[in-house]
Parts: sequence; C-alpha cells; structure tokens
Amino acid sequence: MNILWEGFLQGMGGLWTVACVVIPLMIVLEIAESNGLLQKLNRLLAKPFRVIGLGEDGAFPVVVAVVFGITYGSGVIINHVRAGKVTPKEARVIGTFMAIAHALIEDTIIFWVLGAPLLLLLTPRLILAYVMSYVVHKRTPNVELANGDNLKAMD
Repeated sequence: MNILWEGFLQGMGGLWTVACVVIPLMIVLEIAESNGLLQKLNRLLAKPFRVIGLGEDGAFPVVVAVVFGITYGSGVIINHVRAGKVTPKEARVIGTFMAIAHALIEDTIIFWVLGAPLLLLLTPRLILAYVMSYVVHKRTPNVELANGDNLKAMD
C-alpha cells in the first residue's frame, strides 16, 4: 500500500510540474493572440515556410499548431480550407508539418523543465517536419478545391 501512495505522490508531483508550465504558457498565448502578436509572429515565420510551399495564409495554421497544439491548429486549418485560404496541396503540407511538430513550444518547455536538452528536443522534430513537408510539397499534384468548402475533394 505504501508503494501505491508513493507512486501517487510522484505522479501528482509530475502533474504539478506540467501544470506550472502549461497554465502560464496558455495564459501568455491567449494574451498574445488577443493583442495581435500571433499574427505578427506569423508574418515573421511565414518566410521559412515558403520553401515547403506555404504562403502567409498557409503558414498561420502551422504557427498556431506549433504554439497551441494540434487540436487548436487543426480547427484553424479546417477553417482555412473551408474559407478557401489554402489549397488542398497546402493543406497536405500543413497536415504533414503539424503531425510531426505540433505543440513544439509546449512540449519542449515541459521536457526541458524535466531535464531534457533543449536542442535535442527541437532540432530533430523541426528537421524532420521540414524535410517531410518538402517531400509532400514536391510530390503532391496541384488540385483545386471547389469553393473551398468540400473537404472530401482533398482525397
């Protein structure tokens, strides 16, 4: 019974550590989004995404997914596809990048606080995300989406 209690206490300690990182991060990110800082960050970060075939509208869902996570980022990409802001090809590139590098900031901070080396956390995911997104960009044919509202047309 003592082992269960110790395991419970260690688990709660780990949960507390994660909460101490995630909650303030989410507050800061909400403030950044409401003040337009996220859009300014997007303009700055959109330049490297041109290599993998994304314009500024296509880079925004990636920036959101990297910062906020894949759940919120996927909502943004669905809205961008429905609004016709991204092409099906861009949507595939975005999906590839998001699958590999979602929640990059949040995950990195959590594992960094727990003692993992910062460069070892960031570098492999970013390189793999860029390489795979570039491959998808080069191998996916250009297909137009009818009025930006038919998500099944992407298949």
